[in-house]
Amino acid sequence: MKIKRVRIENFCCLHKVDIAFDEITSFIGPTGVGKSTVLRALDWFFNGEKSVALSTDDIHSAVAGAGGERISVEVEFDGLTDFDREALGRYAPDDAATVSIWRTWDNGEDKITGKALAYAPFDEIRSVLGGAMAKRKAYNELRESTPSLGLPPAGSEKAVNEAMLAWERAHRDQLTEAEVEDTHFFGFAGQSKLAQLIDFVFVSADLRAYEEADDQKASAIARILDHAVDRTEADAQLGEIEENAQLARQAVHDDVYGPALKDISDALSVEVAKLTTGRQVIVTPRPYGRRGRPRRHSG
Repeated sequence: MKIKRVRIENFCCLHKVDIAFDEITSFIGPTGVGKSTVLRALDWFFNGEKSVALSTDDIHSAVAGAGGERISVEVEFDGLTDFDREALGRYAPDDAATVSIWRTWDNGEDKITGKALAYAPFDEIRSVLGGAMAKRKAYNELRESTPSLGLPPAGSEKAVNEAMLAWERAHRDQLTEAEVEDTHFFGFAGQSKLAQLIDFVFVSADLRAYEEADDQKASAIARILDHAVDRTEADAQLGEIEENAQLARQAVHDDVYGPALKDISDALSVEVAKLTTGRQVIVTPRPYGRRGRPRRHSG
């Protein structure tokens, strides 16, 4: 799956921009026209919940202070694989060549929306205000008024959502295109649909070395290296070396400390037997690290 087109509205210096992407896309232009701003808008689209928070300062001057201050970044993807379709579910049906997802910031409210196939009456239930009870009521009313749907009873909002999704998967011929809000795209609820498909890393031209000094997952360079360097084989070999080394250390400790600790164990057991029955003390060596000797003997 790859980016096909990006549409940006009211983000910083970009009022309305529509950009088609190819295998390699270059932005060429003088300083200050918004080349980096396009990438920053994409950074907010993919990583807004983690590190990129917007404010009224990010609104384009044409709409700032005019009410209805809304920022929008829409990304259209193509080149969908079977893995992509499985992860995106109803947002990428088998007959769809592309999938569109957009993120909006409207007077401080951050929303994520995608175009999906849905059953229209279910969309009405999903949009019902008033919380879980109101949605359950709307679902039960539809279930009772249209028994031919064969909807199961549902006692919670989660059960309602699962029942509607299951019905939609089984009745694809009755679905139509709809705009569906869904926080699961970026893992807010632990599902992270896009995170398992694309990891967008924005490396600024003024990136400072000290900001990347720690090799952490969140750093831009570390994330790029995770994708560019396959550590699987090295990790497997290093893990085997460490396991063998641990076994060798244990053998040395058993050989050197074992006899003495057995004598200590026997002596302690004799003393404990004077106070209680059925008890025994066993002291064993515990190796520490690659070079160290045990700081204490444990039993």
